[in-house]
Amino acid sequence: MGNCYDVIVAGGGTAGTAAAIAASRRNHKVLLIEEQNCLGGTSTSGGVGEWFASLEGTGNIFDAVVAGLEKFGARFAKPRHFNPEVLKSVWQFMAEEAGVQILFHSSVCGAECSEHALSRIEIASCSRLFSAEAKFFVDATGEGDLSVLAGAQFMQGEPDTRKVLHMSLVAWMYDTGTLQTPYLPASLEPVRSREELPGLGAGVLVDRNRVYLNATKVLDHDPTDPWSLSDAEREARHQLLRVVHYLQTHEYPTFALASSGARIGIREGRRIIGDYVLARSDILDRREPLDFEDGVAVATSQIDFHSLKKTGNSGWRQAVLPYSIPLRCMLAKGFANLAVAGKCISVDQVVHSSCRMTPTCCAMGQAAGTVAALATEQGVVDLRDVPISSLRQTLNADGMELNPARHTGFAPHDTRLDADDYVGT
Repeated sequence: MGNCYDVIVAGGGTAGTAAAIAASRRNHKVLLIEEQNCLGGTSTSGGVGEWFASLEGTGNIFDAVVAGLEKFGARFAKPRHFNPEVLKSVWQFMAEEAGVQILFHSSVCGAECSEHALSRIEIASCSRLFSAEAKFFVDATGEGDLSVLAGAQFMQGEPDTRKVLHMSLVAWMYDTGTLQTPYLPASLEPVRSREELPGLGAGVLVDRNRVYLNATKVLDHDPTDPWSLSDAEREARHQLLRVVHYLQTHEYPTFALASSGARIGIREGRRIIGDYVLARSDILDRREPLDFEDGVAVATSQIDFHSLKKTGNSGWRQAVLPYSIPLRCMLAKGFANLAVAGKCISVDQVVHSSCRMTPTCCAMGQAAGTVAALATEQGVVDLRDVPISSLRQTLNADGMELNPARHTGFAPHDTRLDADDYVGT
């Protein structure tokens, strides 16, 4: 297949796969690199079967994802929930149909730069190291791995303590129709009441025989440190066993554990510094939706800032008006040909808690892939030289509503608490 591409996308989660599809369907040569064995990231290998944002006007790629799930009958009666196993196939078929070259079981482990541009990356897979070149790159790794390898500046966590939002191992239970015998290893403390549950709650019955568990909460770990991340995985599995034992004992006596994520879900890692940092002061307490001339996606979710120090469902949730995400937040500062998409874009920690949601990440990915495609077509070497009018017109034509006033805010919870409940002191 050769190792020279128009666009290389690192990370095949929601944002990265959308970016690859957006560029490849315009007949560009695109390589998509993914560490897991499937596309979709947290929403597939992570087992997170819930959308937490408004679903309309997000672009025709996300619309196709929703339609694909519906064709398979994989959306549940609770409309925000879906079957992650089916989504693996939906994303893969969409990428294949667009002509994306997919490389599974692979990680970016090095980057070469010259004259403020990324030129080549090193890839590790199957005990092999090899390189690939591209005109443009999209970092959709979640933790900004490609950008950091290239030398980009980044932020991480709460400014003073560097504490990040907690990680969660998501799981599913199913109704066996038979009374289960709860078991908990002696080394683990049983959960005796809902108030003692470590995470967001006791699960959601998404249909008559399936329970979705986003119920673990691992605090005080660094997802960019290999030892800390490994320890977080172990702690999360301990918590999961305690949650399942509680549910079998108190609420779902005939249910058994069906699956858990192939890896722990990381809400927050690094945030790459771009040409602009979108801050809480930009989006809070506004009387009208926030728009930018270079807006290329719209975020709709509430502030969803879980406490950095308390277990359970404590935290700061606050409705916000829909707001634009400017392209400046998605262009790595100091790099001509590196776009960033997904939860590692240039925002502060509070804004991150709102814009990190899957539908918004899909829109960001589509925007990143589209600007890379237009840059290739227009023969420019800096993504900033793509006229914003042509980018926005293209995104509009591809089903993305870029006027935040035409979006509906998403705020199923609005439980504003004192600052002590969310700062990392």
